[in-house]
Amino acid sequence: MNPTTVPRARLQRCGVETMNHRFFSALLLLIGCLFTADALDISDVTLINPDPVVSSAISPSLLCVSSDWTTSGTSSLSLGHESPEAHNLRAELDRSRHAAAKVTWMSRNHTFGVFYCHVKNSNGSKIYTYKMLSEASFLPESLTVTVNEGEDVNISYTRKIVLPEDTVIYKNGNFEHSSPKGDITDMVHYSITNAQAEMHAGIYSIRYISGTPFSSAITRLIVRSCKAGLWGLDCTKTCPLCFNGGICHDGTGECICPPGFKGSTCEIVCGEGRFGRSCKERCEDGQCRALIFCLRDPYGCSCASGWRGLNCSEACPAGYYGAGCNQECKCEVEGKCDRFRGCVCAGKHGARCEKTDMRPVIMSSLRDTEINTGVEYRVNCSATGRPPPLHGEISLVKADKSTLYAVDTKMKNDQTTSMFRVEKMSPSDAGRWSCHVKTKSFHEEKEFLVNVKVPPQPHNPPILNASGPYHLLVLLNKDAYTGDGPLTSVRVFYKQTSASVWNNLEASGSLVRLDNLSPMTQYTVYVQLSRRGAGGSGQSGPAAYFSTQMLELPVGVKLTPISQTSLLLSWDSAWAEEEWRYEVKCQQADASQTVWNFQLSSNSSGLPLTQLKPRHKYQCKVRMSTSDTGQPCPTVTAWTLSDQLPPPTTNISTCNISDTSAMVTWLLVEGHSISRVIIRYQQTEQSDYSQQAELGVHAEQTAMSFQLRGLRSDSTYQLELWTINNIGESAERPQLTLKTLTPQESSQLYGFGAHGKMLFFAILGSAAMTCITVLLAFCIVLQLKRTTYQRRMMQAFHNIVREEPVVQFSSGSLNMQKKAQNPTHSVAYPTLEWSDIKFQDVIGEGNFGQVLKARIKKDGLRMDAAIKRMKEYASKDDHRDFAGELEVLCKLGHHPNIINLLGACEHRGYLYLAIEYAPHGNLLDFLRKSRVLETDPAFAIANSTASTLSSQQLLHFAADVARGMDYLSQKQLFSRWHFHPKMALTLPNNQSFAPWESILFG
Repeated sequence: MNPTTVPRARLQRCGVETMNHRFFSALLLLIGCLFTADALDISDVTLINPDPVVSSAISPSLLCVSSDWTTSGTSSLSLGHESPEAHNLRAELDRSRHAAAKVTWMSRNHTFGVFYCHVKNSNGSKIYTYKMLSEASFLPESLTVTVNEGEDVNISYTRKIVLPEDTVIYKNGNFEHSSPKGDITDMVHYSITNAQAEMHAGIYSIRYISGTPFSSAITRLIVRSCKAGLWGLDCTKTCPLCFNGGICHDGTGECICPPGFKGSTCEIVCGEGRFGRSCKERCEDGQCRALIFCLRDPYGCSCASGWRGLNCSEACPAGYYGAGCNQECKCEVEGKCDRFRGCVCAGKHGARCEKTDMRPVIMSSLRDTEINTGVEYRVNCSATGRPPPLHGEISLVKADKSTLYAVDTKMKNDQTTSMFRVEKMSPSDAGRWSCHVKTKSFHEEKEFLVNVKVPPQPHNPPILNASGPYHLLVLLNKDAYTGDGPLTSVRVFYKQTSASVWNNLEASGSLVRLDNLSPMTQYTVYVQLSRRGAGGSGQSGPAAYFSTQMLELPVGVKLTPISQTSLLLSWDSAWAEEEWRYEVKCQQADASQTVWNFQLSSNSSGLPLTQLKPRHKYQCKVRMSTSDTGQPCPTVTAWTLSDQLPPPTTNISTCNISDTSAMVTWLLVEGHSISRVIIRYQQTEQSDYSQQAELGVHAEQTAMSFQLRGLRSDSTYQLELWTINNIGESAERPQLTLKTLTPQESSQLYGFGAHGKMLFFAILGSAAMTCITVLLAFCIVLQLKRTTYQRRMMQAFHNIVREEPVVQFSSGSLNMQKKAQNPTHSVAYPTLEWSDIKFQDVIGEGNFGQVLKARIKKDGLRMDAAIKRMKEYASKDDHRDFAGELEVLCKLGHHPNIINLLGACEHRGYLYLAIEYAPHGNLLDFLRKSRVLETDPAFAIANSTASTLSSQQLLHFAADVARGMDYLSQKQLFSRWHFHPKMALTLPNNQSFAPWESILFG
């Protein structure tokens, strides 16, 4: 039988055996295990052999092509020479195709034998082809022959050279058959009956007995492991009917289609010049003449559709078509046989024109799209039809009427999907695009709109709002820009002008703070705007150059006595630029005409002052400066150590004498380096026993006091005081006598006596009655509040059920209805995002409101805030009052001496009001706690002070309160909001306190 007419399929088992030393030294038996998954990997690969018979007139080559365009050729494919010498071939990328590897020989050396194309990272699946030299005495009828198990086959060779010698046939390099010279004709046949895969499959070669292995002609016999029409491990499953010369794979049951056909049963005709699993590949000449196409087993090798012969250069005779011209046309009356396509009929398709063409339908939902300039644009166009559209029959027409062709095509059932790509979109690409499907009989198109947007770019550079040594506060100046909006993000880029690395952060408002900068350094700043979508980041805006302020150095300046003639001026070491310097000015406190000036390097941290006068006061100023700027620090003073014994204490006096204690006060003379004061006291009647206390003296301290405790009542004590400095003890020791009171005198002066017991009980009874009265009043107030709460709950319920919302929110504004007859008006307020508020602790709570401490994000900065909100059961009037408070705060504006509004946020119908957080609590409580004469008399007496606050601080407090009240008066809110519960005052040193009254609701 003719082996080319039987259904061919892939062999599941292949083997490789070694040829003997006279023939092929390493020819392998092509029998191995090919699994389903590997078949899917290798199914996209085609090995093209343009010259199976190599002559000296051509440069032989091999081309391995993958229909999977997602990978490149050399990264996924490799070519090799399996026999007679096994080695890999050096393949190059074929740039004329999407995924292909090519080998070209400059000579005929190593061009004989078995070659393969291998899919990298697979289990070893290969596609084989064969080359022989033009000097061969015989030529095979075909490179491969495929039969089913149990069939008979003839392996045929044509004689080229006639020699008076016997012929020898080898199988896999081993002797198989010989024919005497007298029996040899121009056509040599080797017959095999009942072909079996393990027994008969392999490489068959023929030559004269005196010839060399390189003069052999090669044919490969492929035997399917199942009988015709069956597949599977046990060959019990029925193969589909494979049309147009397709072969059933004996391991998977799928049809392997010859070049020029595709589909699950090879029923789809691709036409001339096409090949590959999905017919995406095209031959350079448009007809695939003189090319042998090799596919995975059990297909083997064949010509493209429309060609036959060993070199595939002979056109099919009339009435035949397909690979190797093995298919006969059986057309209807109106049909015509095409050697590439088979039967061709108007409006019909199929092997016999038995199927009616169906107009293609574009299935893609090509919606109007928006894309940014410079972005790669990918779009897919899918269409169904019968027959389904082929690769190249679906195109994309741009707005300027230029045509894009698909970079890849996928087909599933009757639907074909073509993928298109534009590397960089430009504004000129905007307009109406259309997907076109053009087959031999129909033409369909579908339009869609493509909008190409230009990313925004700031028109103006940013502006410096404020600065410090370590930060810049930048106004983004982003409202004026070129390009398209809306803006989705604003990003600030900055770096030191001399640096190369940029830093960036995203801004949420019009101001952004750049922190952790270096003092007195110039920075380059620009703004980048973005809009929605990929590639929406615009070009950099104009750059601006800002400088941070000079660092307020030095810090920690102090002047310390070292000796009688020297002082040490020191400060904390800190980072500074090399070109900076410290300038020091020192002088004697009472001699302003003599000034000492010093200039020190930036890495200095101190200066010793020598050759000074003992017991003299000196003062110094230090500043960090550049060539033209500088900032002085506060003046520091110190005395040199004394060169004399200290003077005694002066103005010694006693006070607050009781029966067990007494207070002693005295003064010290300044400038004598007094470091300690000793006080010794003893009872006059006990001269042999005394007690002594040693008190340390702080610098600049001139007034001291000490409380004597544990004294005996009605006793006389003798006190003696003296001072100590660096030289020694004072020569004089002033003495003082005091007498303690009797218990009765002390009780009369500081407490109750026996005669006051009746008064004590009267006071106690009065206090008890007062407590009972307060308790009763509290119960009455509690009951009233409970009644009010129930009434408001009922009123709130009716408001929810029957009335419209009192306050309606929108983005950045609220609509309030003051009264039923008044129209609704809108109040704009600074908005906060709900996600930028992180609640922490509850500060306070009332019946209908609550105040919480929170961490918020405003203008890109994190800060503490007090968040005020209404409770769920607050009434309609409470909500209206709360919204009115926000309205007043918005109108009030910003002032440094009031607690300012930071923003507001609406979440799930509730208003959240953020104001500045006062970390030090209530101002009134703070002032009361500072009165140590009331809270800690011992400390007040020991330090001769009535308050921890100085008169200067209290004066500052008063001035700031006055400024805040004056601002409220200017806003015409003083009469309504005098010490309003929602207001607070900001005091010196950035200390904030809550107002006099509570900040809670209800």
